[in-house]
Amino acid sequence: MKIMAASEDDLLVLSALVQDGVARMQDLYREASSRRFTIGLNRFRWELVNVGEQPSRVRAGLMIEGVEAVRTQNLNRENPDAVIDILSLDFIPDKKNPPAGCLRVLLAGGGMIEMDVECIDVTLADVSQSWKTRHLPDHEHDEG
Repeated sequence: MKIMAASEDDLLVLSALVQDGVARMQDLYREASSRRFTIGLNRFRWELVNVGEQPSRVRAGLMIEGVEAVRTQNLNRENPDAVIDILSLDFIPDKKNPPAGCLRVLLAGGGMIEMDVECIDVTLADVSQSWKTRHLPDHEHDEG
C-alpha cells in the first residue's frame, strides 16, 4: 500500500493506518538537507483486522516532507533500541501562515514528535511482505 496525505482529512486516514505502529529510536531519521523526517515502523494492519482477517503487521515508511523544525517530548533518545508506539497523527494549522503548521506524532506513554511543516505532505508506504501476529494492540495497559 502507498497512500499520500495533503489535507487534514487525508491525514486522518493516515493516522488510522499507522495507529499502533511500533518503531525503535534508531528508525527515526531527520534529513535536514532535504527537509524530510522519516519513521520506519512495523505497522499493524487494522484495515484487515476490521474486516475479519487474521492480525498482521507490515514494515512501512512514514515520510513527512517540508519539515522546518523537529521537537520531541518524553522520548528515550539515548537508547537506539527504545521502542515507540504510535497512537495517532494530527495537525495544528498556523493561522498566520497557511498552509504551514505543526504536524504531531502522538505516542503511547505521553511521548510526542512535533514538526513544523510548510504544509501537510505525508506519504505512507508499505515496504515488505506482511507477517501474522497473534496479538491485538491493547491500550488498557498503557497507563503509567
